[in-house]
Amino acid sequence: MRSSRSTAAHDNYNMFYQSYGNYQYKDYTCKGYGSSKKEAKVNAAAKLMGQLWGVKNPYPTSEQEVVGEEKQKNPISMIQEYCNRNGLKPEYVDSIAAGMFQCKLNLGTVDTSGQGMNKRSAKVLAASRMIKVLENVKDGDSDEKLRPLNAATDTTKSNRRSKGGQRRKDVRPTATPAETDNLEGKKLFDLDSGKHPISLLQEFCQKRVLELPVYNKKGVFTTPRFGNSIKTSNFDYLVTMSIGGKDYFASGSATKIKNAKTIAAQNLIRRLEEVKDTINFERVSKVPAEKVVVDKKTAVPPGEKDKILEIDPDSKMNALALVNQLYSPTISVEENPDKPDHLKEFSVTLKVEESVYTGTANSKKKAKLMAAAACLEDKAGHSQYNTAAMNQSWSASDFTQAELGFAKTVSNLVQQKYDLVTKELQEHEQKRKVLAGILIRSSDKPDVGGTDDLQVLVVTSGTKCVDGDSLCSNGQVLNDSHAEILARRAFKRFLLEQVKRHHNSDTSILVKSTTAPFLLTVKSGLSFHLFISTAPCGDARIYTPNNKLGTEAESESSKKVRGLLRSKIECGEGTIPVTNMNTVQTWDGVLAGERLCTMSCSDKLAAWNVLGIQGALLTHFMRPVYFNSITIGGCFSLYHITRALTTRIEGCQELPDTSRINRPLLLPVSQQEQRVPSKSSGYSVNWILGDGGVEVTKTNSGRCLDEAPSRLCKNSLFNKFNDVCQAVTGKLPYKGRLYLDIKTDAAAYQLAKKSVFENFEKHGYGTWIRKPMEQNMFSV
Repeated sequence: MRSSRSTAAHDNYNMFYQSYGNYQYKDYTCKGYGSSKKEAKVNAAAKLMGQLWGVKNPYPTSEQEVVGEEKQKNPISMIQEYCNRNGLKPEYVDSIAAGMFQCKLNLGTVDTSGQGMNKRSAKVLAASRMIKVLENVKDGDSDEKLRPLNAATDTTKSNRRSKGGQRRKDVRPTATPAETDNLEGKKLFDLDSGKHPISLLQEFCQKRVLELPVYNKKGVFTTPRFGNSIKTSNFDYLVTMSIGGKDYFASGSATKIKNAKTIAAQNLIRRLEEVKDTINFERVSKVPAEKVVVDKKTAVPPGEKDKILEIDPDSKMNALALVNQLYSPTISVEENPDKPDHLKEFSVTLKVEESVYTGTANSKKKAKLMAAAACLEDKAGHSQYNTAAMNQSWSASDFTQAELGFAKTVSNLVQQKYDLVTKELQEHEQKRKVLAGILIRSSDKPDVGGTDDLQVLVVTSGTKCVDGDSLCSNGQVLNDSHAEILARRAFKRFLLEQVKRHHNSDTSILVKSTTAPFLLTVKSGLSFHLFISTAPCGDARIYTPNNKLGTEAESESSKKVRGLLRSKIECGEGTIPVTNMNTVQTWDGVLAGERLCTMSCSDKLAAWNVLGIQGALLTHFMRPVYFNSITIGGCFSLYHITRALTTRIEGCQELPDTSRINRPLLLPVSQQEQRVPSKSSGYSVNWILGDGGVEVTKTNSGRCLDEAPSRLCKNSLFNKFNDVCQAVTGKLPYKGRLYLDIKTDAAAYQLAKKSVFENFEKHGYGTWIRKPMEQNMFSV
């Protein structure tokens, strides 16, 4: 198809159509004119149909062509007029079955139904079939409510005149034939309707409940270029349709994909018209029974909503379409004015009855789908329509509704706290790729009770590690600025303050242990919960998101890399296995250009499930502390997360009495964070409850913006530890001693650490890489 603008004063458009036959090459050229491209296309297409099938122009181009011709009434309007004359009320009931819309029309004691890709087409089909029934009704039939379609009951109404004074004609639309009607002398396709060939095939299949035609690309044929000729490509498409157990097909070729499909559809229509007498329509399946009827005029009973959402688990309807069908919600969209153009953010509020649901994404469509998915999940606990979760390797059946609700609350609290504490920062400092937070709760079981007792203790962000040339021998830089690592360091600072408060008889979360009176422990009933906005780097994130649950979809080569210890690398993102790497890094080697390696977050989290999250220094004062749950906001795979964080440490032996193998509850957020390709920020943020405001550090140098040491660096935590020692004992027992020696003195912690490292080596996961020992050789 090509178009060229005319030089006439009225700027008409010329449109040329070309078509190629199936078995014999033919070249049809038709020209259409109009005041717009669309009108020119329509006129050209109408002429083409006239040449191909002898159809009279179905698209009149002027009012003179329709003089004396009465436009056919809509079947729905005819039914309504019939009911008005006879004092009846038509009842239309909409429903969804097999991914299609169905409409059931009830008139007296007669029911007819229609099916289509939208509500309108289903309703028209039901009305058309009712008209056919009414045409066969005779006076004196058993149903007194129904009268013949043309029966006059009120002379006043029947003799109404139109505005022009002429009496109206009673026009009857052609009824849709049933699947088993005798097709002798009839055409399968209404070519006079002027519809597109592809649309004719679609409607043909929908009316007879057939599988929709399938279009497959056979190939692309390129015409070679000779001299100054233009190199062109032809697309060849094959359309296939199954009727009565037999396949019918035709092909089409054109320089555009759309035209090739159109030609293929035209050829298939011709083919079906030629062999219509041999088509076995008796084997065509009937309209499936309606599973659940949804009457939009009446409210859906609360007990029926679960059934409605289970109409068809394989339905291709998205969440928003289903919510619109069931609830007719009120939707409002707002754009975040604080976001730049390249990072647009839209918030959608969806209101159903008294409930309000929100969705936030980088496009309006995604935000609406997220809000609609939240509505379906809340109304009936149905998470299959959650568009973000559909591509994740986890199933909602693996978790209770209380657990999923708890995870959602944890995610919301951490993100709200981050937005609150960073609102005064610069835009480049607020930008984050990974967010983490630790919360405390007065109940130690996430699936018991409400979530009102949750409180955020620390919030951090960050994704990078320190550069090798920024290494420091006095412990004043942050080596690892990944969000979950900073969250643990911030939590250690929070615990040191709690030890001091306990000694001063202030309110504290710590009490004396009953099994070891010289140590402190967390009060009974308190629990700690970690949130990470995405799966931790390393083994927990090494998988294909669209893989099935479990290992059956993985190749043998993929299974060999599962569970390996992995290392972050300097000046890059992601991780690599530690195999064939130097397990002990040297200070002079790093300064000479050797890449500084840091163990992945997955490996560190696995180790914490044995060692605890309090660190070596705090074991001088208290028993180990463990996470009760870990909530992942994105890239969640239950199988891979479980293997990375708990399965790999099951073989740890000879642990001290104070340590154990912790198995936290691993939870996903139902509305997973959307993956937004972008460059990682060079800044990290940390906030601690009751410890001043927010602190911003630079990830490449590991220091604050003014080059001062961060409150989370080794030196600052060691100073905090000595302050606590002085408050508890009245003196500085570790004054002058090296930081490395104080950590080594924590015998139980070092024994558990040795067991973890030996377990990794024994199972072939690799050897833990250590930083240069000079980093820990400093004192206060």
